[in-house]
Amino acid sequence: MELTVKRHCVAVLANGLSPLQQQLLDEPRKVRIVDAPTGAGKTYAFQKALLQGSRILFIVPTRRLAQNIAASVIHDLIKAGWSATLAEQKLAVWSSDQTAILREQGVEHIRGLRVRQIQQLSPRLQGESEMIVAVPEVLSQLLLRGNVERPQTGLDKGQAGFSVLDVLEYFDHIVFDEFHTIEARGFGLAALFAKLASVTTEFNTIGYGRAKISLLSATPLNIKPTLQALGVPNSEIAEIKEVLTDQSNDRALHGNVRLVLENSASMPMVVATYLDAIQQAVEQQQQVVLIYNALADLRRDLPQLIQQFTSVGIAAEQVLVINSIDDSANQHQARAGYQSGRKQDPDQFSVLIATASVEMGITFRAANLMLMESGFAPMNFLQRYGRAARRGADGLVVLRLDQALLERQPWLRALADWVSAHENQSVSIVALSQVLSLEAQQQFQTADSTSSALYFGSLPQQAIYTSGLYWQLLMRHPSTSKHRQTHLRQHQPNSSKWAYSQLKQLEPLLQDSLYAKAAKQWQTLLFMQAAQLRNIGKRVIVIEGDGRKLQVDRVWLERETDIIQKHNPQYDAKDNPYFQLDGELDDYLLETKNRATRRLNVYFPHTKRFQELDYNSSFISDWRKILTNQRDEDTEAAWEDYPNAMQAAEQLVSLSGLVPSTDTELSPATIDLVWS
Repeated sequence: MELTVKRHCVAVLANGLSPLQQQLLDEPRKVRIVDAPTGAGKTYAFQKALLQGSRILFIVPTRRLAQNIAASVIHDLIKAGWSATLAEQKLAVWSSDQTAILREQGVEHIRGLRVRQIQQLSPRLQGESEMIVAVPEVLSQLLLRGNVERPQTGLDKGQAGFSVLDVLEYFDHIVFDEFHTIEARGFGLAALFAKLASVTTEFNTIGYGRAKISLLSATPLNIKPTLQALGVPNSEIAEIKEVLTDQSNDRALHGNVRLVLENSASMPMVVATYLDAIQQAVEQQQQVVLIYNALADLRRDLPQLIQQFTSVGIAAEQVLVINSIDDSANQHQARAGYQSGRKQDPDQFSVLIATASVEMGITFRAANLMLMESGFAPMNFLQRYGRAARRGADGLVVLRLDQALLERQPWLRALADWVSAHENQSVSIVALSQVLSLEAQQQFQTADSTSSALYFGSLPQQAIYTSGLYWQLLMRHPSTSKHRQTHLRQHQPNSSKWAYSQLKQLEPLLQDSLYAKAAKQWQTLLFMQAAQLRNIGKRVIVIEGDGRKLQVDRVWLERETDIIQKHNPQYDAKDNPYFQLDGELDDYLLETKNRATRRLNVYFPHTKRFQELDYNSSFISDWRKILTNQRDEDTEAAWEDYPNAMQAAEQLVSLSGLVPSTDTELSPATIDLVWS
């Protein structure tokens, strides 16, 4: 089955910007929700603002995207006539990669350095930096620096007076790129800036500082109701949408793209079908991109894929593999010859083999042929599809399907039916987007029937309550001086007030010597959960035979390999465990997966005893069952002595979705395999 998605463009103004790009620069409202297709130049608009003297804080979800954007900005500044030295001075990257580099250079007080980078922002063409590209965790750690239990610790010299209000003052634009990737638990950071930038101050002005907040996505979530629930005034929210055209003199985003659906059991089988097209594309200096759903499938297929490519003259050295495991190291050439590592430049390779990590804003040099799996949601599909045939080029996107995928994904069946109904026809990108967003649109029909936006989901109610907890955490921080705390208290959302009232209900437990230690531990772990913007499972270090050090999700390692069964962990100087391998990670891949699930140690406010629970769809309800199980003597006594405190704990977890917990070491199935 196949159809063609027609060429589509955006209008171009006299200054070379599209109407959306110009509106991003001119829109007076403080909070802007931006919906524009991939390739529309959302990021470029802020590079233009940088050239005009603005200061930009650009927040992205991944280290690779931060690296990609930084390289692009420096390249554009040099093209605009700046020296390479000056362009690099004008940009700073905040990520764990840069933290490691600074440590290697002997910088001890990294948080203090980053505060000074903000405080030293200076007029155009002078000073340290005019644009900072950051992952959200680094910015959040800067605001919440120090130990959650004792936040006054860890304040570097010059940091004590620095707060969120300073960030709003120092920057003209604070941008959250790819905001559809924000989890409910991580929305508090964006909500904090949006609220303080848009409220009416005591001076009858709009917003503290001068920053405008922009949230960018090609597959937007319906976040406006969440912002409104947190008290962001409707009058200060602008919904900006790019209007597509088909005029020949407009700027083309994508050319005519054939979308072909292939029923095939594996990706190597799809590659075999299109091997001639792959060879031709590489000979024409184009890139070929393969995108997998599952990392384990990619790794198992790599030997066969490399063999297929070399059979048509594509050397293994021309292949770059991109995924979370390989990107945890810098640069590497595998035994089979292919390259990997987050320091690699994708533009230098002919073939890219990747997982979902390339969905988030990565721009390829000339990827006009893409063979891909669908992803697990419509937004994943559209983000992947949008990486192909950029800048008006024609292209071919081949989507691998099989019966198992179709049975698991109703939206994928709907897409296949729609393609079948439009066999060999030409359709618009808007029509394709409407089909993909149909399930989400049905949820929003009653909410706002006048909106023309196509949404690909929404944030759950939990985002409102996690934002309230995040606000409480910030208010308790020692850098929040009296007048700043007054501002935060005055403008806190209702969910923050609610969180405060529930935390006050816990006080009797904290005052009772019988319960105090457990209650304090529980509250600290709750705040630690509130400070953790993404729910990422525990990772372990794996060192391959040639010395390459990888960070691997522990559950993935248990499920997909026999490393834990065959190797005892060793410990470094800081007592961190690692696994030393004789060869490469892929040498230990299993044909049949182990049963392995993520398990967490969960805690309670009335007892020092913790319990292990599977992290699954019933995780919160299982925790609540234990908390309310009055057949347990300690639990019964706590409910009898302090019913309001116990109920407050239950409400905090139920509404925020944050369970005070820590990762366990191994799943029971693996323990059986290791110790049996």
